[in-house]
Amino acid sequence: MARQKQGDDLVHERPAWILPALVLLAVTAFSGFFLYHYFGPTPGELLGHAPRASAERRKVEAVVGGTRFLIPENYTRYPSQRSGGAQPEIAMHALLPDFSPFTPERQSEFTDNSPSGQVIYFTLHESEAMLPAERRLKEIYSKYFVSPKPEKDRTGLEKFSFRDDSGYKNQDLLVGADADGRLVLLLCQRVTPLVESPNCTRTLLLTQNLALTYRYKRAHLNAWQRIDELMIRIVTSFEAPGLPNDLEGTITD
Repeated sequence: MARQKQGDDLVHERPAWILPALVLLAVTAFSGFFLYHYFGPTPGELLGHAPRASAERRKVEAVVGGTRFLIPENYTRYPSQRSGGAQPEIAMHALLPDFSPFTPERQSEFTDNSPSGQVIYFTLHESEAMLPAERRLKEIYSKYFVSPKPEKDRTGLEKFSFRDDSGYKNQDLLVGADADGRLVLLLCQRVTPLVESPNCTRTLLLTQNLALTYRYKRAHLNAWQRIDELMIRIVTSFEAPGLPNDLEGTITD
């Protein structure tokens, strides 16, 4: 609707509902942004880069560090890695003591981060010219020991403590040998005001191009030998030599 004013200029009268509509639109947009920011999926979740457990038992066919694997999906942690094919790494989880895969009924155990939590995290990854354990001990870790002479730990391993001025502050290195005679290096956190639930971590070379890293709560260190044996056994069970070159991603049993 228009009316004539001085100089025949036209003055348009805006409908009365426009201003309330703009206010409502702004409130709706702000509310949507607020809800998405706090409750919506993150970019990592949308791309599959955030951890999300699966109860599916179909097998993911993947190549890591030149080795082929058939990995049950209920061991995997990241949706983006379930597409299979060539992967720089495959991250997995299971429950001690028998390396049980994820099930919805045991979800609380997989999210338990208490000092006695049963979850073990393990990753197959490209080695990227990683040093063997013997060289890591001699050329890296030994430079930061409080003393070159180890203590005898109650687990049967030799324990070296790191200096407080090193990058390994508040950690211990437990040293031993696995069932195959390979050197075991377990980096274990100590309990501190910032670390109430310490972990122990081992990284070992499986081939020239493939490495395995796993970690679990230090409270289970007494069972380190059994954990290590089962860890190697389950990873070996995932190996699938002789698969075709045209990887299919996932395979249904």
